[in-house]
Amino acid sequence: MDETIQKALELSGLKGLNPVQEMAVENGLLKGKNMVIAAPTASGKTLVAEIAMLKTIKEGKRAVYIVPLKALASEKYEEFRQKYESLGIKVAISTGDLDSSDHWLAKYDIIILTSEKLDSLLRHGIEWAGSIGLVVVDEIHLLNDLSRGPTLEITLTKLRQIANPRFLGLSATISNYRQLAEWLGAVGVKSDYRPVKLSKGVYFNKKLHFQGRETGLDSEGFEEALNEIILSTLSNGKQTLVFVSTRKSAEALAEKLGKKLYERLNPEERGGLEKVSKGVMDSLDHPTLQCKKLSEYVKRAVAFHHAGAVSRQRRLIEDAFKEGLIKVITATPTLAMGVNLPSYQVIIKDLKRFYSFKGLDYLPNL
Repeated sequence: MDETIQKALELSGLKGLNPVQEMAVENGLLKGKNMVIAAPTASGKTLVAEIAMLKTIKEGKRAVYIVPLKALASEKYEEFRQKYESLGIKVAISTGDLDSSDHWLAKYDIIILTSEKLDSLLRHGIEWAGSIGLVVVDEIHLLNDLSRGPTLEITLTKLRQIANPRFLGLSATISNYRQLAEWLGAVGVKSDYRPVKLSKGVYFNKKLHFQGRETGLDSEGFEEALNEIILSTLSNGKQTLVFVSTRKSAEALAEKLGKKLYERLNPEERGGLEKVSKGVMDSLDHPTLQCKKLSEYVKRAVAFHHAGAVSRQRRLIEDAFKEGLIKVITATPTLAMGVNLPSYQVIIKDLKRFYSFKGLDYLPNL
């Protein structure tokens, strides 16, 4: 086995490659080929990127990792820094001021950026652009996004002209991966490997209709059914994400659910949640009414998550969910863009959401 793969596996605590990673290696991951990987969530795509980045750094080039959200950038930064700084690999993150050229980034081996930030850096004429050997595009299906897609497409096109790096695109939802691979001059790799079975169901007429089976519910109305489904999952020690269409809905639902959850918490959980609640309040020098609401709901093991909360609050919520303290998050679709949360159950409550360019419309397939 290649020593780069061995090192990546060792630092990840793994003994071998899974089917997705094997396919990537077999299709030329270590031979400098461009690649677009379409594989389900949690199928190990990030490790494929890590192997490619280690190989690139070993060859004396730097790697750029593009993500759609600041929250995802922070998550990847912490993950890569903890894993690879022991090897002397320097990891940086830059998602802030779009009017800054961030010269200090020239000292780093792995640089994590949003597409908007990378576009800004290229416009500033950064001197280290020519040393980029690999560009990883996480959530590459966002090329289709009306707000982010054009910036990402133009940025990738510029990079091909400036540095002609290797490209590695990752997506859990893309169907036209061959078309994207052709555009990038890449190999398309498709896998249906999923380490955890995914069951899909629909609530209709007081029943949960899952593939091949039905479950009757005692509840009258959807709101009561929602409570019943969440509490049933909680009684099995599992957590839930609920996606709604608006910030207002996320906050209202969090308030309702919190009243049911608090009585099920043990003293240790209540103590941990008190600390998280205080952190939420202390995130701003002058807490707003929204801060106070969020802080109060967190005490009851439920939180809302949307772009109106400050980044520190969102991070506290995500961390508390990962630790198992927060049992339910009610969120707008921004949380769906790649942030890794250990949710056993996901409920999509609203089938429509608001788009600034066309108003209320059904959720797209992606």
